[in-house]
Amino acid sequence: MPPTPDAAPEVGAGARRAVQWSLGLLTAMLLVPLFGPTWGLSSLILAPAAAAAMITALVMLRGVRLTGLKVVLAIGIGASAIALMYGLGLVILHDQVQALTDCQANAITQTARQVCLDEYEQSYLDLLEEWGLTVPTGLAP
Repeated sequence: MPPTPDAAPEVGAGARRAVQWSLGLLTAMLLVPLFGPTWGLSSLILAPAAAAAMITALVMLRGVRLTGLKVVLAIGIGASAIALMYGLGLVILHDQVQALTDCQANAITQTARQVCLDEYEQSYLDLLEEWGLTVPTGLAP
């Protein structure tokens, strides 16, 4: 009789709960930017919470052979870092983004929307210059 492979360790209720929370927070974090810049600020709370839940889930899943889930959780941690940078960018550029949102709400034509976008680009470039930063000429709009 051939030897039987070791049974995979059972996933506990705590690990399942951690995975559910982490995937729920990841979904919320990825959907929030679709609601606009005002809701995008909530990524400052959702991103660290999602990353903490995913790290907890990965720790609780040690020794379990769920490679696909572990890869998704690891990618989610990276997405959380990007979402946190997005939220910080919204905080830094809050006035410029709010002015763009207000301008585009009143813009009727495509030309007016382009004027709003041009004003936004100039305002954030001016902000960068105030901080002593410049955009390389090849990347400048």
